[in-house]
Amino acid sequence: MKIQSVDVLGKKYQIQSDFKSDEIEEIIRDINRRLKALAMDYPNLDKIDVLILYVIELNEKIYLMEKDEKRESERFAKISRKLSSIEEKIKNELEKLDRQMF
Repeated sequence: MKIQSVDVLGKKYQIQSDFKSDEIEEIIRDINRRLKALAMDYPNLDKIDVLILYVIELNEKIYLMEKDEKRESERFAKISRKLSSIEEKIKNELEKLDRQMF
């Protein structure tokens, strides 16, 4: 992990991250872009309120991603079970053929 300096809405922060510098820069650009957009959408809110909205938004995204990941995991497990079943059937058929030949 390395320490990197980032600028979020004009304020400097030191963060520790395993991300590459260009990845951190992209993340910070996205954060700044979204915070500015939220501030414009809700001009009567202060910075803390805007940050809270952003945190809620990010949590919604995380929730949906976790839900998608769970659905994909279940789909993968179903496919895996089906493949195991097919493999077992093939194995049984090969054993039958072996017994018939001898």
